[in-house]
Amino acid sequence: MSDLPSVLSPDAACRDFTSRPAWLRLRKEFEAGDVGHCRAVSAPAEWHPALLTALARLYLCSAGTGQDACPGCSAWSSGTHPDLLVAGQPDRPPNIDECRTLVRELALRPVSAPRRLGVVPSADRLLLPAANSLLKVAEEPPSHACVLFLLEGGGLLPTLRSRARFTVLAAPDFTEGTPVPEGDAAWLDWLRGQKGPEVPALLAQWATHALRGRDLGLAARADRLRLMAEQGKLSEPMLCDLLILAIKEELPFEHIFDDLW
Repeated sequence: MSDLPSVLSPDAACRDFTSRPAWLRLRKEFEAGDVGHCRAVSAPAEWHPALLTALARLYLCSAGTGQDACPGCSAWSSGTHPDLLVAGQPDRPPNIDECRTLVRELALRPVSAPRRLGVVPSADRLLLPAANSLLKVAEEPPSHACVLFLLEGGGLLPTLRSRARFTVLAAPDFTEGTPVPEGDAAWLDWLRGQKGPEVPALLAQWATHALRGRDLGLAARADRLRLMAEQGKLSEPMLCDLLILAIKEELPFEHIFDDLW
């Protein structure tokens, strides 16, 4: 296998993940070309730049070494590559226009490498319209392309996670999550003790619990509400009312608040 640490800048972030068994398995997949059409990798944010470079070098190399004289490797210039497409900025999730641009550019034929790699940074913080714009390309990207989601934790929207092969390089503090209240009395108790700033964290706990229980519908609703709550555009009473209607009463709410995403 190739000596990727010599390709990457020798910083602490690189050293932290290149010795992990999960990384060695992931690297072997990329070297062998057994990548699949959609990958999701969870790792601490400080690892993402080195991780992106390592995986892109492997994927865009004809031989899978990441550092030979093939056209794909020769096309690298100052850390950029014409067939490496990163949506938005490395430290923030892309918006819907940036996602649509990624989809269009992935459809183009590779410039110098045998394939193209589209990267979505901070994928666990994608807003719903942006995430929805990626559903089709995550399900069926062009035959010459792969979509890579980079995220922290396990908070990728279930609709995208179900389409991706998922790898965790460093397990965050995964918990079983917290179940949603059951019955009118439990919901009333929750409402009496709830504080607005705590709602996003609570929704993340509900989504985690639902995901572990394979209730993908509830997990998706809770995670979409979390993303909306984090925007801070709803007052505390409005947010709590919406939460009860969406979670307890299962009211479809996505198209009602399009302007808040």
